[in-house]
Amino acid sequence: MIEDPMLTKEQVARDQLVIVVGTEHAWSATDPLEPDRLIETDWVLREPGSGTRSTFEAALQGFGVSPGALRLALELPSNEAVRAAVEAGLGATAISASVAAPSLEAGLLHRVRFNLPERDFQVVRHVARCPTGRRMRCCRCSPHPLPDSHVHRSSAAVPRS
Repeated sequence: MIEDPMLTKEQVARDQLVIVVGTEHAWSATDPLEPDRLIETDWVLREPGSGTRSTFEAALQGFGVSPGALRLALELPSNEAVRAAVEAGLGATAISASVAAPSLEAGLLHRVRFNLPERDFQVVRHVARCPTGRRMRCCRCSPHPLPDSHVHRSSAAVPRS
């Protein structure tokens, strides 16, 4: 959590973490899953330090399950890689509902009934800096947006993530 009087935060999105498994996984027929069963399967997770993994591990601790007790089969650097590994039957995962949605709709994954927390996505900016016109239009970060004619545009390329 970032707390600094020189920074402002604005929530721009909300998302739900879900546990998903491949269609052949034993949990695809389990309804609902109890916390003590989480240690019974292999897990495919994001790398340590990712927001998804940190949120999931905090939730586990809230259920009385040590993250270290999970059988970790794979750690992967992207949501798409995690989703593909689980589709291939390599274990269970906890990922964003929006990341899982296409595979759930296509019948490639099964959502396990287990309540995980929602999480907020926020834009953080310095109070003395004006966001770019693009950021103001996209995120509505500023309570008093400047017209585009007052926004300095940089010719520097910004990498997409």
